Amino acid sequence: MEETMVSSFSGALNFLALGLGVVLLFAVAYLWSSNSNKTAELERIQSELKRMKKTLTALQEKVNQIREPKVISEVPQAEPFGLDLSEPRSSSITPLAPQDPWLNFVDDYNKLAEVMKNPGQLMKCEKFVREHKLRILTYGGAMTFRTAIDVKDSSYWAFKCGLDEYAVVPNPMNPCDEELHEHGGMKEIYALNYQDGVYRKYFVKLPAIVNLNGDGVWQIKNPGVVNLERK
Repeated sequence: MEETMVSSFSGALNFLALGLGVVLLFAVAYLWSSNSNKTAELERIQSELKRMKKTLTALQEKVNQIREPKVISEVPQAEPFGLDLSEPRSSSITPLAPQDPWLNFVDDYNKLAEVMKNPGQLMKCEKFVREHKLRILTYGGAMTFRTAIDVKDSSYWAFKCGLDEYAVVPNPMNPCDEELHEHGGMKEIYALNYQDGVYRKYFVKLPAIVNLNGDGVWQIKNPGVVNLERK
């Protein structure tokens, strides 16, 4: 739109200059033919003509300046179709979930349970209990626990996760038989694949999460998941 208006204005200026030139040419011819004594008038007309030419020249220069192309110093980056190259918004970034505090403990426990068929079981378990600062427990029935006298006589080990929260696993030295399953708390504390007979190997997929309240009463928050093997 602006380009069209500038072109029209420039054309009008050129037409005006041409028209003035023709008119002045006829005026000069008339004055020379009618009266040679009108030299002063002729000089005035010539001076006016020069002034008008200067004015037209100045106007033409301004028009040319308007029509000069603009130089863009920086070309904006064009994004590929379908891709957003803008900076990610912090609100759209999902933070990583916190790691469960018992993960390393359970991993170490399963490695210990793997070698229970080898000699030196008791020494390995006692060392494991010391290193992980475990509480050793026996099952008292009706979802109650008591502190065991030593590692050999314990049924469950409790790893402290928080202020009052513990991850509980079975003692890997004690095979899971019918007595332990039915009356020793295994079926209440864990979801497991026990059917009958004796299972000698434990693999803890999830420990039981148990809370210890201020009165010394243990309460199961989440049952665990244990896989049993007969070998």
